[in-house]
Amino acid sequence: MMKFLRSQSQTVLVVVLGVIGLGFLFYGNTGNLLTNTGGRAITDYGRIDGQDLTVADLTDAVRNTRDSLAIHGEADQLRQPGASQQVAKEAWRQLLLLHEADRLHIVISDKEVVDFIHGLSIFQKDGVYDPATYESRMKQLQVILRVPADAGVDPIANTKAVFENVLRNDLRTDAVNKALFSGVRSSAQDVSDQYQKFYGPATVSLVTFDPKTYVATAQVTPVDIEAEYKAHPENPDYRTKEKRKIDYVLFLLSPDQAKLPDAQKSAAKDALGQKALDFALAFQPEPSAAGDATPPTPDFMAEAKKRGLTPDTTDFFTDDTTPANVPPSPAFNSAAFSLSKDNPISKVVELDNGVAILHLVEIQPSDLRPLPEVQADIQKKLQQTKAQQQARITAEIMVQALKSTVGKGTDFKTAATNMNLKPETLPAFVPYQVLKSQSGDQKLQTLAYAVSSLTPGQVSDPVPIQSEGTIVIAHLDSRGPAEPAGLADFESRFRQSQDQQLRAMVYEDWANWKSKQPGTHKPPQLESFGSVE
Repeated sequence: MMKFLRSQSQTVLVVVLGVIGLGFLFYGNTGNLLTNTGGRAITDYGRIDGQDLTVADLTDAVRNTRDSLAIHGEADQLRQPGASQQVAKEAWRQLLLLHEADRLHIVISDKEVVDFIHGLSIFQKDGVYDPATYESRMKQLQVILRVPADAGVDPIANTKAVFENVLRNDLRTDAVNKALFSGVRSSAQDVSDQYQKFYGPATVSLVTFDPKTYVATAQVTPVDIEAEYKAHPENPDYRTKEKRKIDYVLFLLSPDQAKLPDAQKSAAKDALGQKALDFALAFQPEPSAAGDATPPTPDFMAEAKKRGLTPDTTDFFTDDTTPANVPPSPAFNSAAFSLSKDNPISKVVELDNGVAILHLVEIQPSDLRPLPEVQADIQKKLQQTKAQQQARITAEIMVQALKSTVGKGTDFKTAATNMNLKPETLPAFVPYQVLKSQSGDQKLQTLAYAVSSLTPGQVSDPVPIQSEGTIVIAHLDSRGPAEPAGLADFESRFRQSQDQQLRAMVYEDWANWKSKQPGTHKPPQLESFGSVE
């Protein structure tokens, strides 16, 4: 569900339009809007309050919705699976709101649009509207909206028209939203209940299902091992590591240079880098005269010796091992394994105590290891996988039994013990304090979030504890009264998020209700319009 895709605050516009680097939008294919998938002509484009819509009404609504998403910083939603269908649905809802604005005689004048634009700080300089700033922002928006620079058409003027149309529609729908939904807000009881859940000290008992306890009983057959081996031949665990042989020349600081102060040491290193660069450039093809053949690339070893350098060659090595006689350096290995037959000479590679130039000699490719070599590892892996599955299945079975038994009045710890489980009770904690901790116990943070939705005496669903790889079932033994001092601050933050979500739900319910009223119905092929640009 797309929730209130059109923001109603100036703040959002200020932030979004201020982001210069917003990427291009992704659009799906338009397709044929005049026929459906069966090739039959579409003649029903929907109706609102007894007024038939046209194909132009729908396509314009979709374009406006896409433009609004881009302007309000929701462009990423257009890249998500199913985005086209969601855009079409929201375009229909916006049509319903705009028709409601017509019914309520809500009209936005040009002056109101201009005044609104002038009031946005993103278009101001020193607190006053600045036309040059507005023009600059419109050039940025042209790129975001992909407004084409067609012959005879001013793209900036088109961008302004799109932007101002979105604002006009926003102001109209904002007025309708306020008329219909401004009274929708969380009750004082909802606020108090949520405050208690997060700020009331909680006492929690739990049982843990550790996959390690199921490893010994996890049955893995030779057939399972062979099937896994054949199904994943590219798994690095089943393959040898690629190895490389490299020619190289090291340009190292002398012992005396290595002891210099940082600034002088850096200058000495720069001089070595220039020397290394001159050597590397010898292998770059030089432009030849027209008709002349490109001269052959010099031999790395021969060129090095000709320049009085001391080249050397490594044995075959992997990306995580240090070749003999080479100072340990991740940069050396990284450069070596980024070379290719088409690009065999490295750039200047910076080492801790100098620089180097590398040349690819040979690649020993990765190969699938024989099954006997990896059989034990595969068996261990499959046992762990099956143990995790068994732990999850057991937890899912046990939670149903625990919920049923506790629901009949049995104490959680007694019920767990009777099922041969080992319950434990944690020291009391305040969920909000645990959740806001930057360096707290990750297991406790997961539990704090899980139990915040429980009522005392309630058993949770299985909760995966990622930090341990275990699964727990929690029981909220009790929740003490929260300190009243923080309620006012919590209510402000709660309403900022919860009331908007609540209004979004009511908005969607209203649109569904409106769509079913006499004289109104959605177009049968609504979703096919979602990819129009």
